[in-house]
Amino acid sequence: MKVLHITTTDYGGAYRAAANISAAMGKQGMESALLVREKKDGENVVPAVTTRGSLFLSKTRNFLNLLVSRGSVVNDRFGCGIHRHPLVKEADIIILHWVNSFVSYKGVERLLGSGKPVVWVMHDMWLFTGGCHYDGGCGKYGGGCLDCPLLKYGKGLAHRLQRRKRKMLSQGKFTAAGCSRWITACAKKSPVLEGKRCVTIPNPVDTDVYHRRKPEKEASAGTGGEKKTILFGAMSVADTRKGFDLLIKALGYLPKEQYILSVVGEADRNIFEDMKFEYRFYGRIDSPERMAGVYNEADVYVIPSRQENLSNAVTEAMACGVPVVAFDIGGMSDMIEHKKNGYLAKAFDCEELAEGIRFCTEHLETLSVAAEETIAGQFSMSIIGKRYKQLCIDMLSKDYQEIV
Repeated sequence: MKVLHITTTDYGGAYRAAANISAAMGKQGMESALLVREKKDGENVVPAVTTRGSLFLSKTRNFLNLLVSRGSVVNDRFGCGIHRHPLVKEADIIILHWVNSFVSYKGVERLLGSGKPVVWVMHDMWLFTGGCHYDGGCGKYGGGCLDCPLLKYGKGLAHRLQRRKRKMLSQGKFTAAGCSRWITACAKKSPVLEGKRCVTIPNPVDTDVYHRRKPEKEASAGTGGEKKTILFGAMSVADTRKGFDLLIKALGYLPKEQYILSVVGEADRNIFEDMKFEYRFYGRIDSPERMAGVYNEADVYVIPSRQENLSNAVTEAMACGVPVVAFDIGGMSDMIEHKKNGYLAKAFDCEELAEGIRFCTEHLETLSVAAEETIAGQFSMSIIGKRYKQLCIDMLSKDYQEIV
């Protein structure tokens, strides 16, 4: 069975998840390849854009997409003609990931029109909203994205884009795969996926890379002992959705002589100017091996997101034996069991977030073991690979029913 994964870039969270899923399926004896728009960093990827002429056309299409989009309301009207690519023609089944500025609405229609089953892995909400990647909690995608709060004028655009996506999925064998129970439940409320099959399969973790390297973590903290390390990471630290400002508020409830904050991601140094808390800033880390080392230096990972699907960072940290503190939102409860392998705080309660940090550092060894066991039992490459293999077998079956 030949499977082709398609995603726009060979870096970032969606790419890491796509690469892991592809590798997990490969370990199940499936022939799995990964097609990206342009190759930059990834090793085991095939670029669709390979010549100067095609690169120019790709950049032109991206520019045109920006012109027809409105800020956070993304309108992918233009894309590459990947239906003609040899890997697409050879594939038995196609799995789409984050494909913005790569595969257009028409491009998806052509893939579905080929008769090949198509799976769309929902790393965010874009597939079923009127154009935003995360709705900020507005919930309007469930009612046709009318009166979009992101649009100051031309508010009908989001509604029209939802209808366009509905038309895009009107033919062929299609399944939407949510990385968390939360996003799958959201997707089922949208008219875009009305009647379509939606399943939940989490992203796998490569435990050959992400695993505990220390024999044990010391449980002492405070005066007379080493400071405990709180780790925070985001592609963009300033991204409001990631909640770095909420973490800063939470740190105000902790004795600063007992903790140090480590931060990974792109950020302007000015963001730390008013923070009266010792910190280390690593910047962006692209090497999985180096990132695994940073996880292992931490005593607790904190992800204070305002909205989140299934974070790769959470499962990677847990695989390294690092308990995670998060608000009880989105897909966090799919990974974190309260006070068993981490801590789930009441949404946006910064004082309770601080209590979670305190709790995890005080019960570090017990939580670390449980975190590792959770990954091994639910998020391993073997377990997730088998689930995707079965989904592909089902979709290639003559008896598979797309409509539910």
